[in-house]
Amino acid sequence: MLIRYIEKKILSKKLNLINERKEFGYFSSIVGIVVNVLLFGVKIIVGLSSNSIALIADSINNLSDTATSIIGLVGFKLSVKPADKEHPFGHGRTEYISSLIVSFVIILIGYELIKDSYARIVTPTTLRFDWFILLILIATIVIKLWLSTFYLKMSKKIDSKVLKTASIDSLTDVWATSSVLISFVIFNFSGLVIDGYVGILVAIFIIYNGLKFIKESVDIIIGYKPDFELIKLLEENVESYEGIINAHDIIVHDYGPMSKMATAHVEISSNLSLLVAHEIIDHIERGIKQKFGITLLLHLDPIEDTCEVTLDIKERVYTILKGIHGLKSIHDFRVIEEAQNYTVFFELIAAEELTQGLKECKKEVHKILEKELPYTFIINMRKENRYIN
Repeated sequence: MLIRYIEKKILSKKLNLINERKEFGYFSSIVGIVVNVLLFGVKIIVGLSSNSIALIADSINNLSDTATSIIGLVGFKLSVKPADKEHPFGHGRTEYISSLIVSFVIILIGYELIKDSYARIVTPTTLRFDWFILLILIATIVIKLWLSTFYLKMSKKIDSKVLKTASIDSLTDVWATSSVLISFVIFNFSGLVIDGYVGILVAIFIIYNGLKFIKESVDIIIGYKPDFELIKLLEENVESYEGIINAHDIIVHDYGPMSKMATAHVEISSNLSLLVAHEIIDHIERGIKQKFGITLLLHLDPIEDTCEVTLDIKERVYTILKGIHGLKSIHDFRVIEEAQNYTVFFELIAAEELTQGLKECKKEVHKILEKELPYTFIINMRKENRYIN
């Protein structure tokens, strides 16, 4: 219901995609701040009254969630700043940096909770059990579960790393509070005080997720393997245009959720004039930008698709290379005749599973081809998901 209300309120403003996304991010962060402040207040009061270090630890975790929501709010604001002289690709990655900061805050909170919980194990104190406290804990679990679902839906709607991190963090809080609930139940029925041990388990949960979030954020900032579905979608769309024989070597550069840039190679018949080929490429780049909001830069690979000599050599090369394990595909195949000798150029793509080194494999391919065919071969080779060897 809240998501529908937010959607209706934002969509009624008729904003562009970037500002619309910012508004969704703002509302999501504000909801998180309000919910976590309320949960912190309730849990700290109940924790102090029941003398539970685990519940106090859990309340502090909610306070850290409030801080992370504020960081996310700032991240959304900064990420929509337009490109400038110092940042020609915009400020979209600010959101990923916000997610990284949130991760460090989570780990710091986890460390402090381990210290407090260990102190409680060394000097245990008796808990004060009350069924009302149990009801409060159950209510906070339900609220946090709702907040996790809310964050997850909003993260999918606007492709937000910060909100996805917040969703997983909220789900961790559900497990943490459930552990506190269990410790109260065990104390009530057995008299065992496992409060400090449960506090350490909560802290370990928090630190584990913090480390996980750091890895995910750093992977994006360094440059990670793009989503396969996005690559496939771009490939299919580019190849759907008239005049395109094949699209390959698609690379996506992520400068933020709304700031993606892609490059690709397209094979076009060499029989087309440069003017016509250039117009085809321009048309595709405009179409992809309009449809997906991705800035696409295409590299033209002229292919001789009617020359009988080229087609014959290509077929013979393909037949020979089919028998070599670990080779995936061939691109940019062309043949140049010089002084009654043919020079064959192509790019060879190896599977990621190839255990042999690329240099050794390339030498082997050269040796096999030159033994079978009387031509000069110039080959570029790389693994399918790597662009810098």
